[in-house]
Amino acid sequence: MTAKRLLSATALLASAIASNGVWAHAHLKTQTPAADSTVAAPAQLRLEFSEGVEAGFSQVTLTPSSGTALPLKPLATAEGDKKVLLVTPDQPLSAGDYTVNWQVISVDTHKSAGSYHFKVGQ
Repeated sequence: MTAKRLLSATALLASAIASNGVWAHAHLKTQTPAADSTVAAPAQLRLEFSEGVEAGFSQVTLTPSSGTALPLKPLATAEGDKKVLLVTPDQPLSAGDYTVNWQVISVDTHKSAGSYHFKVGQ
């Protein structure tokens, strides 16, 4: 292998290793209320991701079993922690089943999405 080819291969390998973090996506690590749990009506939902997210470019819907998404206050991240997205309903939640659908843009501009369910007890 010539020196030029060896240098090119080394540069390519180094750039692939250095950019490995760029290929990552924000994955939901934990959520409060927890998935498939039964809880007292929460005033706020906390979605913690594997990396920071941009609240202004992310979307969350909170839908009761009736099928009509509830109005939410603007999304925010926890103070000092862009990995935690705060979701606040406009009104207190009543008893029933809820679905949380989320779509976030991570700080490195990658999109990811998912959903989970929880129940508010009587």
